[in-house]
Amino acid sequence: MTSLKAFVDAGRPFPWAKRGRLFTPSGDWTHGSHPCAVHVEGDTFVVAFTRRDAKRHSHVFLQRALVRDGTMTLQGEPKLALSPGAPGYFDCDGVISVCLVPHGGRVYLYYVGWQNLPDTFWICDTGRAVLDPRALTLTREFAGPVLGRDKDNPLFAAATAFHVEGDRWRTWYNSGLRWEKTATGWKHYYGIHLAESRDGVQWVSQPGMVLPFADDYEYAFGRPTVFEQDGVLHMWFAHRATATVDAYRIGYAWSVDGRQWHRHDHLAGIDVAADGWDSEMVCYPYVFTHGGRMYMLYNGNNYGQAGFGLAVLEEAP
Repeated sequence: MTSLKAFVDAGRPFPWAKRGRLFTPSGDWTHGSHPCAVHVEGDTFVVAFTRRDAKRHSHVFLQRALVRDGTMTLQGEPKLALSPGAPGYFDCDGVISVCLVPHGGRVYLYYVGWQNLPDTFWICDTGRAVLDPRALTLTREFAGPVLGRDKDNPLFAAATAFHVEGDRWRTWYNSGLRWEKTATGWKHYYGIHLAESRDGVQWVSQPGMVLPFADDYEYAFGRPTVFEQDGVLHMWFAHRATATVDAYRIGYAWSVDGRQWHRHDHLAGIDVAADGWDSEMVCYPYVFTHGGRMYMLYNGNNYGQAGFGLAVLEEAP
């Protein structure tokens, strides 16, 4: 596979080629957001993504997929695998798929548990479930969050991107910064932080954003995805907003130590289309490799209401 750092060193945008929409919501469920994938065997993967019911509560679905020669094909029908938790629990108003992590012979789904508060406030902390890739089921490990609001994360802590080396687990997660009252309601601010763990369950947060806002207009980051190659960490992430656009776009940064990131959004290599399902927004990227190719799952318009699609990194010309 092409050296990712070579694109950075050359100042060339990553050559992502869009391959179209993979999943279009239909029926009683809306959205198809936050797709993530894990290899099972051969060319078979399991994809997890999030759909909303009539009450706008999010649920996690699983579906098999074949990945081969720069294509991904969903197989069969999506299966409901994880629903909101019991009343009063951290995930009682919704669960959102964020990252599938294989480790020690098991595959974990880290998910965001959603809880609505009065006056339109909300909390989104991090839960963990175990995937059975053959039965297409998810089983919660804990009734409570593995990473959540605490002395370092006073509003919420939504773990979204992971990297594991031996017993060193790292996550780049979204921690709430503040709420501001505006003419149209409360506005949230949140940014990407770093936490480390020895077992993926007990986390120690390192206070401070690892990726500062670009300017006074930017106020939030969507789910990042981190991929390591030759000792360099590469991150694609969703960021919002600019002076003229209040919608997510996908940016890019790289790092050696996971703490100090070098941001180069102009190299991200993927943007909104001229028209169609991803013409207004691109967000929630998730990168993975298979057969010497790199793939990106991502969402389009309205936070996944238009479904999710695939892009493939073309080799350097």
